[in-house]
Amino acid sequence: MSKHLTVPQVLEWRPETLAAQASEWDRQANDLRTRLDTQWRAVDGSHETWKGASGEAMRARFEQVRSQTLKVLDALERGRDAARLANLSFVSARSRVQSTKATAEGKLLEVNPDGTCEIPERVKQAIYSAVNGDANRYSTAIAALIVDADTQTAAMKQALAHAADADTAAKQAIEAAFADLPNSEALGNSSPTVTPTPKEPPKNGTPEENRKYWDSLTNEEKALMLSTQPASIGNLDGLPADVRDQANREVLRTEQARLQREVDTLTSQVNANPKAVGLAQQLEDRQRRLADVKAIQAAINPTSSPDGTPQTPRKLLLLDTESGRQVRAAVAVGDPDNADHISVTTPGLSTNVRESLGSMVGEAETLKRESERQLSQDGRPGETVATVAWIGYDPPQKTALDIGNVALEGRADEAAKPLANFYEGLDTASNKNDPHLTALGHSYGSLTTSQALQENGNAVDDVVFYGSPGLGADAPVPTQLAQPLGWLTNATGINDEVDTPADLGLQPGHVYEMTERIDPVANMNGFGRSPNQIPWITHLGTGEVTVDGTTYTGASGHSEYPRTDPSTGQLHRSGYNLAAVVAGIPDNATNPNRSR
Repeated sequence: MSKHLTVPQVLEWRPETLAAQASEWDRQANDLRTRLDTQWRAVDGSHETWKGASGEAMRARFEQVRSQTLKVLDALERGRDAARLANLSFVSARSRVQSTKATAEGKLLEVNPDGTCEIPERVKQAIYSAVNGDANRYSTAIAALIVDADTQTAAMKQALAHAADADTAAKQAIEAAFADLPNSEALGNSSPTVTPTPKEPPKNGTPEENRKYWDSLTNEEKALMLSTQPASIGNLDGLPADVRDQANREVLRTEQARLQREVDTLTSQVNANPKAVGLAQQLEDRQRRLADVKAIQAAINPTSSPDGTPQTPRKLLLLDTESGRQVRAAVAVGDPDNADHISVTTPGLSTNVRESLGSMVGEAETLKRESERQLSQDGRPGETVATVAWIGYDPPQKTALDIGNVALEGRADEAAKPLANFYEGLDTASNKNDPHLTALGHSYGSLTTSQALQENGNAVDDVVFYGSPGLGADAPVPTQLAQPLGWLTNATGINDEVDTPADLGLQPGHVYEMTERIDPVANMNGFGRSPNQIPWITHLGTGEVTVDGTTYTGASGHSEYPRTDPSTGQLHRSGYNLAAVVAGIPDNATNPNRSR
């Protein structure tokens, strides 16, 4: 309980754990009632079969236990009801904080953890540039934003206060439900039974700390955590992939049921109140998230390929249905804990789980097979590959309110630490001494990948940027295309945030880029120079090539890099290159017809 909750704390709430706990208490109550009724009927029927002092003593003892057990039953039912109500209250409170924060951000404000809203420096710079340095117009625009900041600060404070009230009410209700539980003396027991309580995971732990925590648990404690607290361990970087997958699949199941209930409830409310804009917005949000969850279910439970070939097992390594602007997920194709080579693909503009995860996982399957084919051709058939599709952040979307973020580094900055931790977590969880890890970043996702590697690239061995608008700028230059001086600053490299491979935590010769024909994004110089204009980056050709009798065609445009050419049934040259780097055979990409 806290009267001073912060915005991140509320957004990290997982109300579904309250719903899961309510279901568990309900199950326990029903089981206890059934067992108690069965015993009561047996004891009641013993009057004719067990007479005398010993029979009366047995019945008296049972009645003592029964009367106290009824208190336990009552506590479980009251706790169940309190948890159900708390779940609804927490969902409402978190949604209010989330929507209020989104409104503030839509007004170009920065929301601090305590709820205060400020005008970011990058916005001030953008306004100054937009008005061409006119002091009067600049002051007018800033004054309007200050009014918005004050209004949104008040709204955020109210939303946080509402969340604190919900937190307090939930704590008091659950504590009251179990306040009068009988002790061992009331039950007539000589010694209490101790229920094992596993240690809690480290708060904001590093992948190494998370793994040490998990390894410190007994097998019984691990099983208990998976069965009772899957939401608290499924996203812990550094834990074994099988553990994360098992935990996240359980959370996914309960989340789909919860979101479906919320959609049904909100649909009824909207039908009854068609002019309630807030309800309609909540319904739209929940419908999107439900579609996201269903897309994850389809991605991790694949059917056979059209040709009957079985699909590689998938593992759900990340699941976050609530804290972001959209659902976040990461799916591995193969076994990253035992793979010799691992890749992580980070996508860009307009990517979301419901519309993109299925195709990304399909591309990951194809990338894995091609990488292993090249390994086999290279005389290393025993080496295996695992490929990961990572949508663990909120890429800018092509909506009126969000499209502007594609010109800013904010979303990439938000993703930097989570993605860096994910890389490190794969390395920590691996059963190999030092797995070969490749980071792949497409479009705005290349900027995100760059920011993550700058945060901590120690676990990564190679990176490929493709269709990249830039790797990061020292100073924001918004709407640079309309500002020749700003565009020139980026294009000349003066504004580059990344100057050497060491800035990415990598060795020379291990940074690659690809640019297809007619890809305007790859030549934008939007965030410093685009990688295809940086001389110390290895440039991989994307024109058609024939290798060992197989033709890999060139592609054009911004989106075809990892895709299969339907005319040949083979990857494009760019996809062949990706597989070569992922397999640790970059010479296949730089010199595809070399002697083997």
